[in-house]
Amino acid sequence: MTTLKKQKLLSVDAVIRNRICCGCGTCTVVCPTSAITFIFGARFNYPKVDKKKCNSCKKCLEVCPSSFLLQGTELDFKYEIAPPGAISYLINSTDINIRREASSGGFITGLLIYLLESKKIDGCVVTRCEGNNPLVAESFIANNKQAIISATGSKYTPVSSCIMLKDIIKQPGQYAFVGTPCMVEGLTRLEKSLPEISTNIVLKIGFVCSGVASRLSTKKYMEKQGNISAIGSRRICYRGNGWPGRFRVFGDGDKLLMDRPYIGGSSRYVVAVDHYIRCNNCLDHWAYFADIVVSDPWSEEMIISEKIGRSAVLVKNERGENAILPAIKGGYLTADVIPVRDMIDFNKHLLIAEKIIKNSWMPLYQLLFLHRVKYLLPILRSMLNRQLNGVITTLKALLNKNYYY
Repeated sequence: MTTLKKQKLLSVDAVIRNRICCGCGTCTVVCPTSAITFIFGARFNYPKVDKKKCNSCKKCLEVCPSSFLLQGTELDFKYEIAPPGAISYLINSTDINIRREASSGGFITGLLIYLLESKKIDGCVVTRCEGNNPLVAESFIANNKQAIISATGSKYTPVSSCIMLKDIIKQPGQYAFVGTPCMVEGLTRLEKSLPEISTNIVLKIGFVCSGVASRLSTKKYMEKQGNISAIGSRRICYRGNGWPGRFRVFGDGDKLLMDRPYIGGSSRYVVAVDHYIRCNNCLDHWAYFADIVVSDPWSEEMIISEKIGRSAVLVKNERGENAILPAIKGGYLTADVIPVRDMIDFNKHLLIAEKIIKNSWMPLYQLLFLHRVKYLLPILRSMLNRQLNGVITTLKALLNKNYYY
C-alpha cells in the first residue's frame, strides 16, 4: 500500500484501493464518461473504474460519502442527530398483514403506499431480496402497491440503491428514496452535481444504521444454521412474522426452507459480523441528510410487550411532516408522539462522543492504511482506556487483496 501522498486522488479508485467504499453506487450516476461500472462481489458491492475512459474530473469523489476518510477523520458538515423542532413517533401501518411482515411496524411500506395512491409520488426507490439469486439485493423503482409490499422489511446485506438514480433522471417525475445513511448522503451530494435530481426526489427516508454485513454472512448462516444452499433459495426475509421478527428463507413455490429467530439468531450470525470496514469508520449512524429517520424501538419494555411491531420515527423537517401527517389522517398509519430523547435512547449504542476522535477504529485505519502518524496518540489513548477496537478486522482488510470479492 503506497502512502496517500503518492496516490493520485483523481477518481473513486482511491476509495476502492483503500477499502473504504460503502457500496452506495452514487459514483456510477455522476460519471460523465460512463467509466464506472458496479460489481456485486461475493462479500460486498463496489465500483470498478475503467481508467481508459476516466478523464480524472473527480466528480465521483465529490459525491462519495467515503472520500472524507482520505483526508482524515472529520466530516465536512456540522453533524446533529435531531434538529430543533424535530418530532418523534411510534408508528405502525394500519394494515395488519403489512405490519406483521415488516421488520418493525410497516411504517415505511404504509407511508409509501399512501404517497403513491394519493399521487404525491410516481414511485419510490426500494430494495428486495428475491429471484434466482436472493443473496444479491435488488434495488428498483416501485410504482405500484404490490411492488412496494415486495420490498417490505430490512435487508442485512449490501445494497446499492443510488444506482437507480440514473433511471430516475431518465424518468421525470416525483419519487421517494429509501436507504441507509451513506446512501442518503450520496444522493444529497449528487443533488449538487446534478440539480435535476432535486426536483425528482421529493422525500428521503433513512435508517438508523449500525453497519452493513457482507453477503457472505447470510450465505454462511443459511448453510451452517439452516443446512440450505443459496442456489435453491428464491426469497430471503431478514425480519418479519411479528416483532422482533424471524429470519426466513423461501424456495420454489414459496416453500419455507429456513425459519430462525432474529434475536440470538441472525442478529448474532448475520447482522453483527463482517461489516464493510467503512461502516466501522462511520460518523453518521442517524441519516443526517434524511427528511425522515426510522429505526427499531429497541428497549426491554418493547421487546417484552410488543408482539406485532412499531417503528420509531424521527421527522426532521417540514417535508417529512407533510408526508406523514396526511398518511395518519388518511388511515394508512397510526401514531403516538414520543420524546425525541426516547427515539435516541432506542439506539444509544450508536451515539459517538465528540471529545474523542470518534472511535478507535478511525485513527487505527488512518495509521495503517494512510500512514498518518499523527493518529498514534489517540490510538495510545484508546489502548490505555482499553477501547482499541477493530485491530484484527482492520489488519485483515489491509492485507486482503480480495477484500470486496
